[in-house]
Amino acid sequence: MIDKKAKSNLLASIKDKDERILMSSILDKAIKFERSNTLSFTNFLNLNELYIAKKILDFFNVKYVVFSANDYVEKKNIAFVPEYLDTERVFLEHVSCLKIEPFGNSKVLHRDYMGAIYSLGVRRELIGDIILDHAGAYFFCMKNMEEFFLMNLISVGKQEVKVEPIDLMSDEVKNLSVSLIEKECMIPSFRVDALLSEVYCLSRRETKEKIIKGDLFINDKNIFQPNTLIQKDDVISFKKCGKLRVGNEIRRTKSSNIVIKILKYN
Repeated sequence: MIDKKAKSNLLASIKDKDERILMSSILDKAIKFERSNTLSFTNFLNLNELYIAKKILDFFNVKYVVFSANDYVEKKNIAFVPEYLDTERVFLEHVSCLKIEPFGNSKVLHRDYMGAIYSLGVRRELIGDIILDHAGAYFFCMKNMEEFFLMNLISVGKQEVKVEPIDLMSDEVKNLSVSLIEKECMIPSFRVDALLSEVYCLSRRETKEKIIKGDLFINDKNIFQPNTLIQKDDVISFKKCGKLRVGNEIRRTKSSNIVIKILKYN
């Protein structure tokens, strides 16, 4: 059981205010579940939030389920599900998948879809992953936002689009995959500014300025320190540049540079 004192002590150890508020909300859901055996379901959690939430819930030995519609999605939901409920049905009742198909022939990029979706003013935690397909894109949202997007998402970039709901349990959704371009990159250190300068052909000064301005996200957490060290499997988003996943270190050169694998999102 989660008692108030233990909850308070744990939350006090979380320095980031937004993370502390979110984890408090998740623990409240867990407490409600433990006391009344009542279903509770979170909004979408990014990689960093999911990591912290699982660590906290495991510490308190809380039974929970992590929901994901597809192996490639990064944003997931946590639910506290009573044994008498069907977990698959719970997922279907809380999350939607919408397919976006542009009417024009111009190429539409991931950032175009993301810009169109987020420009509608919906809170980030109500929107899941956006996955591109040869004919358009799929994106996940909380079920209570489905009708809003069907009514209001009418264009992406300069192209009109058709938006329709897709069965979450369908093969169409389960077979979605993320297009990644594998590359080798040589960097002087594991500092994130060194990597981004090399990958996106920017000067270190330009890269640092963008990071300090707030353009960098690592595992969906906003990072402002150019000297932040990267790790294998980190997912890095750099505003107006792109998104990548850090791969393995391949070798060290005679001049002590590091050659690593990166996977760029297409």
